[in-house]
Amino acid sequence: MTIVRKYSKSGLLEIINALPLAICVIDKNRSVVLANKVVHGFTNKNSEPLIDQIAGKALGCVNHDRVPDGCGFGPECLKCKLKEALTHTLEKREPTHMVETTMAFKGKGVRVLRISTQPLNLGGKEVTLLSIEDLTDLRSHEKTRLEKEKLSAVLETAGAVCHELSQPLQVINGFCDILIGHKGLDSEITQALDAILKEVRRMGRLNHDLMHITRYETKPYLKSKIIDIEKSSTDS
Repeated sequence: MTIVRKYSKSGLLEIINALPLAICVIDKNRSVVLANKVVHGFTNKNSEPLIDQIAGKALGCVNHDRVPDGCGFGPECLKCKLKEALTHTLEKREPTHMVETTMAFKGKGVRVLRISTQPLNLGGKEVTLLSIEDLTDLRSHEKTRLEKEKLSAVLETAGAVCHELSQPLQVINGFCDILIGHKGLDSEITQALDAILKEVRRMGRLNHDLMHITRYETKPYLKSKIIDIEKSSTDS
């Protein structure tokens, strides 16, 4: 059973203003009753325009202005996890914890959010405490870190492959040159040697590109992806 704590407006505002997350209090109509300083910073609004506005409009969701009835009535609202979390807590008086979603906001673009809701009693009225953590920068840093790790693995693999291929390619290339230089070879053998030499030199160019990979790029291959050697190398 969820314990619904009782608060006064002044007491709750003092608490949420001390927290580092964007936190606001939403009533049964999904309108903002209270908002802490982080919410004001996120929306670039002072306190007045936020209060009594429906949550999507107050936070600056781009979908609010796309339909005549505003927040909650557009096609995108049907799959909005923020609305879903608020509705769940407002109707069932049950919390939701750390729901991740993406939303587009005016002046901020698409942001990655982590949402939690908690039922409260504010001055005798049932409301919901909404906390929003903006994970956009964190996810961007994580993506950059993963790309660097992938590139490091690609470079290590490429270095090992190049090292192993270099010597046999030189040997094959050398023998082909020697054989082609022999007199008396019929045209069929000469053509075969030329074809072998052409492919060996092609492998040499691929080996060169592998040695000069500086970034991590992929291309589709069957149902998966493979490293795009040409785009990933310095000389591309």
